[in-house]
Formats: sequence, structure tokens, C-alpha cells
Amino acid sequence: MPALLPQQAGPVEEYRHRLLATGGGPDELVPPTGASAAEAIRDAVTVMGRRGLLAARAETARLAQDDGITYGLADLPADDEGHVPSRPWHIDPLPVVIDDAEWRTLERGLQQRAVLLDAILGDVYGQRRLMGQGLLPPEIIVGHPGFLPQLDGVRLNGPSQLVLTATDLGRDADGTWRVFGDRTAAPSGAGYTMATRRIVTTVMAGLHRHARLARLRGFFHLMTRALQDVAPAGADAPRGVLLGPGSTSETNYEHGFLASLLGFTLVEADDLIAREGHIHISAGERSSRVDVILRRTDAEFCDPLELRADSRLGVAGLVEAARLGNTAVVNPLGAGVLENAALQVFLPGLCRALLGEDLLLPATETFWCGDAAHLRHALDTMDHLVFKPIGHHAGVHALPGWRLSRSERDDLRHRITHRPWEWTAQDPLPMSTAPVVTANGLEPRRFVLRTFGVSQGGRVHIMPGGLGRVAPDQESVLVSNAAGALAKDVWVLAEQPADAAPTTLGITGPGRATSPGHVLAARVADNLFWLGRYAERVEATARLLRVTDDLVEDNALRSATLGGSVMQTMVRAALDVTGVRVERTAGADPSPLDAVRAMVLRRRTRGTVRHGAARLLAAAAEVRDNMPDDLWRVLSNLDRTLAAIPPDEARLQPQLDSVIESTLALSGILAESLVRDESWGFIDAGVRLERAVATLSLIGATLTTVRPPALDGQVAEAVLSVGESSITHRRRTVQGVGPVLPTQSAILLLLLDVANPRSVAFQLTRLAAALRIAGDPALAARLDPALSRLRALDAAHLCEGDRDPLTGEIQQLTGLLEGLSDALTRRHFRRHAPTRTLPTDWAPAVAGIAGVGLPVAGGGGR
Repeated sequence: MPALLPQQAGPVEEYRHRLLATGGGPDELVPPTGASAAEAIRDAVTVMGRRGLLAARAETARLAQDDGITYGLADLPADDEGHVPSRPWHIDPLPVVIDDAEWRTLERGLQQRAVLLDAILGDVYGQRRLMGQGLLPPEIIVGHPGFLPQLDGVRLNGPSQLVLTATDLGRDADGTWRVFGDRTAAPSGAGYTMATRRIVTTVMAGLHRHARLARLRGFFHLMTRALQDVAPAGADAPRGVLLGPGSTSETNYEHGFLASLLGFTLVEADDLIAREGHIHISAGERSSRVDVILRRTDAEFCDPLELRADSRLGVAGLVEAARLGNTAVVNPLGAGVLENAALQVFLPGLCRALLGEDLLLPATETFWCGDAAHLRHALDTMDHLVFKPIGHHAGVHALPGWRLSRSERDDLRHRITHRPWEWTAQDPLPMSTAPVVTANGLEPRRFVLRTFGVSQGGRVHIMPGGLGRVAPDQESVLVSNAAGALAKDVWVLAEQPADAAPTTLGITGPGRATSPGHVLAARVADNLFWLGRYAERVEATARLLRVTDDLVEDNALRSATLGGSVMQTMVRAALDVTGVRVERTAGADPSPLDAVRAMVLRRRTRGTVRHGAARLLAAAAEVRDNMPDDLWRVLSNLDRTLAAIPPDEARLQPQLDSVIESTLALSGILAESLVRDESWGFIDAGVRLERAVATLSLIGATLTTVRPPALDGQVAEAVLSVGESSITHRRRTVQGVGPVLPTQSAILLLLLDVANPRSVAFQLTRLAAALRIAGDPALAARLDPALSRLRALDAAHLCEGDRDPLTGEIQQLTGLLEGLSDALTRRHFRRHAPTRTLPTDWAPAVAGIAGVGLPVAGGGGR
């Protein structure tokens, strides 16, 4: 379809833009025998046409949302608890394809580069011969913000110090791959690469199944092995964790996803504590030693004792644990010194000196302003160069000289001449383009590739392909996630379709298996517990409002009737149970429909369905590495359902039905897809405690008041309907085996019946069992007296007189559960006190993370 393809200048560009992919991915789009992947993709694009490509783009976006893939925070106001939703990850459905021969050439260059950077890193924190011999100017090392002298002499166990590498590349006008950046501190993107691959190959399943593509999964097995290999000698079953800044990090999704791929535990700083030169996961009085930390927190924030004193994202004592060789930190603290634009000038000479080889992968032409000749050239040709500081401390990443005003250029000139060693200048790279699906057809966008390497078993392994990114529009020169870049799947055609990488996870030799025993960090246990509570809260509130809305629909215009009285009672009860307050409008009370709408739709009001769903998503995101993949599809569907309800919706029944369907699916996943371990114990404890509290609150708001018999009976019928117990009530009444009065039947079924999964008695029984699984039999035993008392109670007795016995029992049980929740927090969820160090004059000022006043860490998300 030539009209959709961008015009190309030469054979290389023509080849690149033949490398398209379908987005729809129907099985009938199967490549003909003997066709190359590029030809098959081009043919598929022709068959699909513009409409098919747009459908593929929409399907890709939906699947990314279903998987919960996010990057950064959305441009939306925070809710009443200060939480801001995350931005979705945008993927173009058309992959870029690289054939085997081209990839092998690129792979050799990347392997050489990783070995060279590893040698430089070892020398910088070792004997420093390169600086002594004049091969490396000291200014670009000691003047770089990533150089940490506190780490001098600290080495990982094993020959390689730079375990992980990432390289950013683009293609120039001649089709030559050129490097324009290295990521060595905490390289991000490998997890996003796998997530993008899973989406694109799902959308275009027919082509993917028949293509000889190099697979990605083996890279992560190698990564796990490499991390275990650097564990301290004597750690027979090394335990690894992924240390991230937390949910405020722009790459928080990747942290959880990558941890699950590696079989590691995702932790934050307050999950860890240093004791006697070792790092431990802390869980109240218990702890578990950590052998390997894959860090995604910027190095300077990792230890407030020896690095940034104002950091709340680090562990005091981490540097000392690494120095003693008790904990391996990957990549090593201080590896960010290699993210250095000035190194590009000296790498060719360093490669010949250290490896005896010419550098295989060229970089963009770079000039270091610390050299007098380079400085003159840079200042004389400012209009034609891109200026970069050697590190990120100068507050900028790149300044295109031709875009600067006269005053801006004069200011930059002054900064460079004042501290020339801090600046580099580069020729602009006229990057090649890749086609992107848009509403107007295919458009060419500038394309960059980030590749990933891991050093394991004495050699560097490069992930086949990597994370492709394209500019958000045709005019954009900057291609970065922060600027709105779209992700591209990169297909490497392999001579052999099978993945030669190992597929056994966690085994690095005899006796070197990942240890199954561990403690659950207080933060994780807390979020698992609240995940269970919010899941149940959303369902319980939706059930209550579904019954209430049904009454409103039938009786809104008949408020003076018996049905109208039931409606008003249930609306007041719903407002009381949820705690939502609906303001008067123009001096008039809100209508029942307005009240129900408010309890469903308000995102920023605690107690509403939408608020509960948002908090459920937030809690799940905190423990992503503990959750099965199917959970995200259910949560995504729940979020879509609520977001699609118009604010003036007059009929909420269908939407509430959909919400309940999602919560039932979620309940099924939590019940049938999780191992019955400590993690599940906290989730189920949250579910049971929340259901018990909600049921007690509902009974207290509806059945503790004596009303005329007809009204009392219909209110009780509505409560039974909320508690999914109407059928049992009717069957027992007809069979003569239950109370005749609906109120007594409701109290029996929803409070006392230990066989009813909706009753309070049932919840207390299950709560005790969950607490024992969570490792707290003493707390579970506190429920025994209440259970004994409930078995002895009689529904008729509780309904006597003005129902004071019922009110008293509800108050007593509510107090017990509130005390139990507080005890859980004290015993299992309380985190160790944050580390505080004395402020110093040289500690730089930092911006705070929105809402919590913490210093911002890049978290490898550049």
C-alpha cells in the first residue's frame, strides 16, 4: 500500500520501512511458505488497510491497559489521599524487524562495548591506571556526579563488575548504527521490552507463530543466574530482591513486572534494615537476610549514612554491607560514572589500550570541552551542535544549539567557559524513521533502540532486539518516554527459532537454588491486607447500591408509599454505611438518585465505589510481583466500567452489575490462583474483616430500629437481597425451618449462621483461619469468645423490645474487629522508623515527591 508508506531516501531506509507488522493479528494472516517476516508483515499491512491498522492500534492499547502497563503519572488531580493515577504505556502495533546477519554484527559491537565499560569501571574504582597513564582525563571521572569515592575498592564476587548494561542507538543517514548513550547505573526498559513483546505478539498472533524470531525469555533466566552468581561466597541459597523507590517512581510498573520475571522480591527502602553488616528484610520481630540487591534507585539515594543525608529512599548501612562483601548490589553503586558523554571521545583509544581492538560501534561525533581545541570548535559552531553536560547534575540532558536564543546561547557560552570539563558537544544524529499507525495512515517517526546486556558465565549476552521507541509526532527530535514516545517491538530474525538460553530458573550450580523461605515485609503485608479489604469493599458497596438503585428506580416518584419509605431507609443506610456526604443543592436535599450516583461515581471521595476501586488498583500495584497476570485484566475491566459511566447516568443497574461481575472474577482469582501461604493469609484476612464490618454496619443501619411490621419486613427483604441470602430465606420459610419474620431471618442468616458465606459468624471463622496462615495464632485466638457467643445467640432474643440486644452485639463485634485491625497493624504492618542523619551543608536541595515530601529519585527511568 504505497500511499501509506513513507518515502525513503536509500536502500537501507527502504529496507527499514518494509519492516512493518500487523496490528490486528488474526490467525488468517499467515505468511506464505518461503516469505520473509518483513515481506509477510508488509503483505499483512496491505490486507488490513487503514481500518484494520487502526483496529490493531486500539486492540494494542486495550491489552496494555488490561495488563496494567504504566509509565509515569497522569496529568490528573490527586484524590483525597494524595494518590495520582499512572499514565498508560503506549505501544505502536507495527514492530521493527532486524535480520540475523545485521543483528549479529550489532551484537558483537554491543558485547565489545560492555566488556570495555566493565574494564573501565573496574579501573576507576580500583588502581586507576587509565587516569595515571593519561588515557582518561581525571576531570571527567572525579568531576562526574556519578563518581562515588565511598565505593573505592568495593568489588562484586566474580570477574565482572558491570553485570547489566543498556545502550541507546540510532541509525544515521547511511544506515550505520551509532551509539548516543549508555545506561550503566540502573538500566531500565528490559521489563517494558518483554511487556511490549507480549502485547504485540498477541495482537498479531498468526504472523508471530510462523516467524523465526529470537525469543526474549531466556535473557531473563540469564539475568537471574548472573545476579545469583555475584552473591557473597557462602550464600548457598542466595536471596535476591529488587530495590525500587516505590509507587512514586515513573517506572514502578516495570519494577514489579521485572521482579516477577526474575523470581525476586520487590522491596522499598523501609522494607530493609542493616544489622551487623548485613541487609535484612524486616517484618516486625522477624527478619530474613538479603544476599543480592538489584537496585532501581539512583545510587546517591541508596544510603543516607554515607551518600545523600537527606534521602528517604535508601538503607543506612548499605554501602558498608557492600564494602564488607556481605551484600551484592547490582549494578554497583557508582557505576553511573560511565553514563558520561565525554567518554565517547576516549572510548576508541581505551578500546585499543584495554582490548587490543578497534571499537566496533561508532558513536555520534563528540567534542569534550575540557580539551582546548574541542572547546574552540564547540564555541565557534554552537548553531550546529548539541550540547550535553557530562552528567545529569547540570539540570539539562541536551541543548540543541540552533534552538537557543541569543541570550540563551550567551548564557550557555558563559557556563561552558567557566567549567569547560563539565560539557560536551555532539554533531546531531539524523536518525532514521520507522512507520507508526495514525488516524491518517502510516507516518514516519524518528526511531531509537535501547539494547540490553547481561554478563554471565564469563561472557556478555545481549537480549535479541530491545526496546524500540519512536517520537510522538513527525516534528519531534527528542525521543524519550518522558516526551511521550511510543514503544516498538523489535523482532530479530533468528536462523534457529528455538531459544538457546537456559530455561531453568534460579539454578546456578549444585546447591545454588533460590531459597523458598522468607519473611513478608511489613509494607507488603499491609498492602496485601488492604487489597483484600478494598476488593471486598467495592463488591459490598456495589451490592448495596444495586439494591438501593433498584428501589430508587421503582419508587423515586412515589416517596409517600410503602415502597418509597423502604427506598428512603435504604438510601439513608447506604449513606451511613459508606460515610459519603451529599451536599444540599439550592437549599434542597439531594434526590435519592443523586445520592446513589455520588456513592458510585465520586473518585476523590472515600467510601464510593470508584474511590474503592482506585485504592484497590493502587494496593495491587504495590504488590505486583505477588499477583497473577489475570488479576490485572479484571482490575482493568473494573476501572474501564467505572470510568465510562456518565456523571448524569439515570440508570446504574447495568454498570453496577458489571462492577459486581469484575469483583466476583477477582474473588475467584484470589481464591483459586494463589498459594495458601502468608501472603494469601493477609489477603483473606482483609476480605473477611471487611465483609464482617460491612455486614455489621448494614445491619446496624437498617435492622436495629423498630418500624411498622410491613415496612420492617420489606427493609429486611432488601437487606437479605444485599447479602445474597434472599433465596435461602424464602426456601427456609416455606419449609418451616427458619424464622417466619423477615427481620429475624435476616439476623439469623447475616449475623449468626456459620454456614452462610455472607454471615458475620462465617467471616469470623474464616478470619481466624487466615490469621493462623498469616502466622499469628495468638491474634486468631481472640476471635474464639465471640464465635462461642454467636453460637449461643438467638435471633428472636436479639429482636426483643427496642432491639437493644442487637445493637449491643453489633457494637461489641465492631469494637472487636476494629481492635483486631489495630493489632494487625501494630504486630505486622508497622515499619521500622525512618533513618535520619544530621543535615550537612553540602547536601544538595531536592524536590519532593508529590504529596509525601520525599526526594525524587530517577529510579533508572530516564
